[in-house]
Amino acid sequence: MQPRIQVEFPIGYRRAFRKKSPVYQPKAGEFLLNHNRSGLLIALRALQLSPGSEVGVMAYNCHTVMNAVEQAGYKVVFIDVTMDLTMDLDDLRRKGQGLSALVVTHLFGIANDVDAIRLACPGIPVIEDCAHAYGMDSCGSKGDFASYSIGVGKYPSIGDGGILKVNNLGYMGAIERQLAQIQCYSWMQESRLFMKLVVSHWLYRPVLYSIVTLPLLKRGNRKVASAKENILPLKMSAGISAIYERVLPKIEAQLRCRQAVAESWAVYFSNREDCHSINLDLRNSNCFMFPLYCESPVRLKKEMRSHGVEAETHFRHCIEWCKAYGYRDGECPQTEHLVNHLLMIPTYKEMKL
Repeated sequence: MQPRIQVEFPIGYRRAFRKKSPVYQPKAGEFLLNHNRSGLLIALRALQLSPGSEVGVMAYNCHTVMNAVEQAGYKVVFIDVTMDLTMDLDDLRRKGQGLSALVVTHLFGIANDVDAIRLACPGIPVIEDCAHAYGMDSCGSKGDFASYSIGVGKYPSIGDGGILKVNNLGYMGAIERQLAQIQCYSWMQESRLFMKLVVSHWLYRPVLYSIVTLPLLKRGNRKVASAKENILPLKMSAGISAIYERVLPKIEAQLRCRQAVAESWAVYFSNREDCHSINLDLRNSNCFMFPLYCESPVRLKKEMRSHGVEAETHFRHCIEWCKAYGYRDGECPQTEHLVNHLLMIPTYKEMKL
């Protein structure tokens, strides 16, 4: 079965972990870190807001975004999403008066209109969460910061790592002071990371995934994962940086392949009455996944698995995660509805159906 997310760490890349392998040289304003969540935490701290300041976050989201806000010493305010998985501007206007900052997440490669968001809630710093939006020209350039992920299951799926981009140079001093205190991977941490990535690579091969990994994941999903964990920023592993340097020339071609696969899924589902595509502007997306709105997700999941494709929910526990940060039922009704009706289809490999 084709897993919903791509986990790639070809064994041939082990050469990239050797000290002599060239590493990626970041551009001006870029900083290489161990995770996207580390970039979000560092950016939030650089804002130097008063303790307890309110930061807007989209409710349909990963718990690591909420976690970064709380660990920075601020309070999460949940903003609803629209049916196309972008920030609900009407809800933002209702809740935005007391906000001191905003984290805008480009979910599943679907770009938010950051200019419109700034108009709806003017005068506060904006951090673009681009964990799903790598490679998109329309994302990452209009916020004060942008934070990217190249970790497990992301695009590109390198295995670990994040990139923080500073667009507002007024915050550069606060960023550099934090980075001066962040450690590099130790030899032991590097070795453990390498072994973890090799194991993950094989567990996400289609045959092993079907008979080993998927049953284990089902068992683990019976219990909601903790929404809170300590974020420990580190500088990007030298090995991951070297791998990133090696895969950069291939990323544009991968992007075009994902868009082509997403377009084929759009055609496949176009005549269905029980589901429809969320994102219709596939050429303005990196097509990280193909979001599908379904009247009966359980039935469609079974149908897709019969074709050897895993269609599954993503962030399906987000309401439970939000409640760990003070969310109240009914606060974001659109998110509560979508969580029970969305399926994500993989786009990294074309399937013959």
